[in-house]
Amino acid sequence: MIKNSLFSLLALFISFSAISQLPNPAIVGYWESWNGSNFVELKNIDSRYNVIHIAFAELKTGKDYDIEYTPPAKYTEEEFKSEVAALQAEGKKVIISIGGQNDHVMLDSIAEKDTFVSSMNALVDYWGFDGIDIDLEGSSLQFSEINIQLPGDERQQLMITAIQEIMANHYTTHGKKLLLTMAPETIYVQGALSQWAGSFRGAYLPMIEALKDSIDMLNVQLYNSGSMYGLDGQAGGAFNQGSADFVVAMTEAVILGFESTGTIGTYNGISAAKVGVGLPGCHSSDAVPHKDIEAAIAYLTGKGPQPGSYTLKTPGGYPDLLGMMTWSINSDRKCSPSYGFIDTWGKIFTDSSYVEIDNNGDIYEQLENGKLLQINLFKDTYATHLDTASWTIENLPDGVTVDSLIRVNDTTAQVVLKGNALAKYPSAIFNVKITADSTQFTKSNLPLWRGNGTILKKTRTVIPGILECEDLSAAKNAYLVSNFFGNTSMVLRFNSNYYSEYEIDVAESGKYDVIFKVGLQEGSHSSTIKIDGITKGIQNMSSPTSWKSLDTTTSYTVSLDSGFHVLTLLMNSGWMNIDWMDFKKATSNGINSLEAQHSVLVYPNPANQVVNVKTQELSQIKILDLSGKTVQQPTSFSLEHRADITSLKKGMYLVHIQNENGDVVVRKLVKR
Repeated sequence: MIKNSLFSLLALFISFSAISQLPNPAIVGYWESWNGSNFVELKNIDSRYNVIHIAFAELKTGKDYDIEYTPPAKYTEEEFKSEVAALQAEGKKVIISIGGQNDHVMLDSIAEKDTFVSSMNALVDYWGFDGIDIDLEGSSLQFSEINIQLPGDERQQLMITAIQEIMANHYTTHGKKLLLTMAPETIYVQGALSQWAGSFRGAYLPMIEALKDSIDMLNVQLYNSGSMYGLDGQAGGAFNQGSADFVVAMTEAVILGFESTGTIGTYNGISAAKVGVGLPGCHSSDAVPHKDIEAAIAYLTGKGPQPGSYTLKTPGGYPDLLGMMTWSINSDRKCSPSYGFIDTWGKIFTDSSYVEIDNNGDIYEQLENGKLLQINLFKDTYATHLDTASWTIENLPDGVTVDSLIRVNDTTAQVVLKGNALAKYPSAIFNVKITADSTQFTKSNLPLWRGNGTILKKTRTVIPGILECEDLSAAKNAYLVSNFFGNTSMVLRFNSNYYSEYEIDVAESGKYDVIFKVGLQEGSHSSTIKIDGITKGIQNMSSPTSWKSLDTTTSYTVSLDSGFHVLTLLMNSGWMNIDWMDFKKATSNGINSLEAQHSVLVYPNPANQVVNVKTQELSQIKILDLSGKTVQQPTSFSLEHRADITSLKKGMYLVHIQNENGDVVVRKLVKR
């Protein structure tokens, strides 16, 4: 075991003798430094980000202990240094992050530790970074023995000692503290609360415990996680990522600490003044809705009511919570609304003015004339007189302009549109941007703007007919791709738990065959169609061909009532690229033999141990959760099937019955 008391004392001395230079409140954004469609130059990052993590340092010549950094090809070295220095001149902190998904770091000897320390110090000095971010994942954390107080794997102790030496060397050379942040995944922190979380659960805790006096900000990744237990343990149940409860429970566990399961030891927690809430902006299925983020952090900081079932152990919460973190700045820029994550941070942690765009009634293509865009103002009031010359509206369709402004009250204004679009939209318009200069406000001395937040919709698709994927009215993380491998039309790409929504006009009630044109990755996939939030059909799909080819057609049958509806296409598992859905009157003359005979019985319902499914035709039976995921599927069937459901959690499920003709019946089931 390496003796580290000298460095521990020095690190402790540094932490108390040098005031942390992190802004407070802090908003940390990871900057994806690789070129691509998501790239944004450092100088163009939203000015509110005050801590920029450069992602990522790289392994020199493939060695997992020798570190370097190469800026994107867009930059010369001097240009990159200049933009870093410009950010720092504005009071922002620029920090180099090591690790990530691809660059795994492991120190197997003192010699490797020494190389790691010298390369990191040289890297920080050469590029002028303010600190280091430890973002170890995967094989970087596969230690043979994990003990929080006394790391049993020498390689983990080498990493702790290396970080202490890097910080000590920097202080000796520059006379100031090197900032230290960490961004572990939940399995390596809160995972220690569960004995089922994997063999490397809690692997970050020895580092946090040993270095917490020197850590400036700890941002556990509350994503890429799955469900996790909180301080209530199994009695409180697991909390699912993407929810306000998950944010509250996981954050309090980091602050208060906990006794780990098994023999890992005790994690003693860290001051809330060093903790950030780490979340994705909008681009992934585990993103938390912004309203839920606001509710969770309001409760955490003692400014709002409890948003879910988890109750804080500390009444009044943690008012000194340091801030928030997101992966990534690049993704936040492309969110709808653009920079919506940092807007949310501003609402929670600052008194800065901001605006939000809201439709005042639906706006459809070529019917825009006279419609209103409502601009709501927060933490400020509008000037007495509003002037259209001080407002800029971008990305309206050709033929549509601004007619006038209406000052409804101190915090509400409406933009009146003039004219109709000269042509149909290629797709729904989500990116209308509104900017008003400072003369329009009584407090703000800067222009206020909002990108996105309203939708100019495509005309409703008439059923029967072809519903094009680009005609969506809303989406979560699904996105349109043009010129898809030679395909001239747009396709919609989405993964598990992503969805898109469409407005449809059904001409006649009845059963419709839905034919998809898709490109699928090889393997099994599952999607759900919902009408007005009610599941109408679940389709299992597979393809032996390339996902780049839109040559797979797959179909199932749904029942539709006449009139206007919202259709949701949800991907349950797998992923696909979809071009269109063609709705045709069902070839079975609209008769679903299962439904027509009223021949499906599910009883008892509610049930707690056994449920019976009785049919008059031999049918396949599956039990699904509300996301469409199969939780139980027998291998054999009978006209009266008995299903043991004792292993299912309490809640609502769907019993999916399908006969040989493809007719489908879905019944709700409540497990008590």
